[in-house]
Amino acid sequence: MNQVCVGAAENVVEVPLFAELGGYGPFKGRRNIGVRDPLYCRVLTVSDGVRRNVLVITDMIATGQLQCRLLRAELAEEFSLFPDSIMFGATHTHSGACISSCDVGYGEPSAEFTENWRRTVKKTVQEALRNEEPVRAFAGKAPIRKPIGSRRTMGGDKHTDPEIRFVKFCRGDGSVKVLLHNHAMHGVVFGPQLRVSADWMGDANAKIKARKMAEMPLFVYGTAGDVNVIWTHSREERDKNLEWIGASYTDDLQAALDHVREISLGPVESVLKSVELPTEPVCAEQYRETAEQLLVRAKESPENEKLLNFIHDRMIEMAVLAENGHDFRLIRDFQVLRMGDFEIFAIPGEAFLAIGEELMARSKAAFPIALSVANGDAGYFPDEEMFAKYPNITDCDDFGAFGFYEVWFGPGQLRAKFKPGISKFIVEKLLEMEPAGRK
Repeated sequence: MNQVCVGAAENVVEVPLFAELGGYGPFKGRRNIGVRDPLYCRVLTVSDGVRRNVLVITDMIATGQLQCRLLRAELAEEFSLFPDSIMFGATHTHSGACISSCDVGYGEPSAEFTENWRRTVKKTVQEALRNEEPVRAFAGKAPIRKPIGSRRTMGGDKHTDPEIRFVKFCRGDGSVKVLLHNHAMHGVVFGPQLRVSADWMGDANAKIKARKMAEMPLFVYGTAGDVNVIWTHSREERDKNLEWIGASYTDDLQAALDHVREISLGPVESVLKSVELPTEPVCAEQYRETAEQLLVRAKESPENEKLLNFIHDRMIEMAVLAENGHDFRLIRDFQVLRMGDFEIFAIPGEAFLAIGEELMARSKAAFPIALSVANGDAGYFPDEEMFAKYPNITDCDDFGAFGFYEVWFGPGQLRAKFKPGISKFIVEKLLEMEPAGRK
């Protein structure tokens, strides 16, 4: 087998003034008034001389499927790449501009930011390809020694991601060219402010560079659909909390960097497949009836009135779409990159922690990781237990949080409700896609 070479590059993605920032609720109007800390596009390339995989990670709330498909085709043409080898991911900061709409009103895409992103991605890919060099790879797992995450659940199981999975790509002289680190926890420390921030993930990346742990850090966002940071921020304390959470995480990672085992990076393989996700039928009459029930509940619970009115409006729009013959099938791009012992599963939405843990436990690769909101977004993928707990939309405990949002918020994206087996479907589909192995 040929010597495996790795390339890496990073560049800031400029965010225009007054571009809307994504997250924290409908129609917040969070227009950017300045940069607290910059958003980066980071690229990793891995080539075995026959095939090359390209991982593009950007500090933003989510990727957009259409934009990813368009840019993937352009990158493949411009740099002689196989389209199925190009994977796009986001760090899921809730203080970044958007290249596509997630939920209606949760951050409108900025045309200028989208063009900045496209241009920056192309530049960064080119730079990464030009600096490819032979490396050795070392993988390890860093235990989280001090709690920094909180599971969003009404039940007693508060399990959060117990570790940081990482890969060091080292030159012959021992210097670390890239430190890829993977953890499942939402980027919501900074809170719903009006300034751009890469949140705790950006702070951790900055600390990795400041401590000279690697030339380039690369955070890969895990399956954190039900895991937030410890919710400690307030307007007065957000910077302090961002500092301690980023420091605690980086301390844990740094403490484990020498406890590694060498892994292979070849052969390089990839699989990209467009998959129809299982959803419930959309009945216009039923949606209109449910919308009216939500108006009644809105009057009974003033604290949730705005959100319930929002979903009421989206359900009426769903009914109108159904009455006009709209096709509600949901087709998303699933992907697996395999580089010898190292494998990345790409999930196009917000999977719960259990999905990532099952994928990693059942993978055929020696060192697998999972990436959420990759190649697009499709909302939350709750587990079957949550579907069973909230069989009706009016059964939810808290319309602003766990249960309602994950199971019943499909209309917020003008999409149909997922079937209860969605989590199992995702796991089986991705495991089925694992490359068989190139000789």
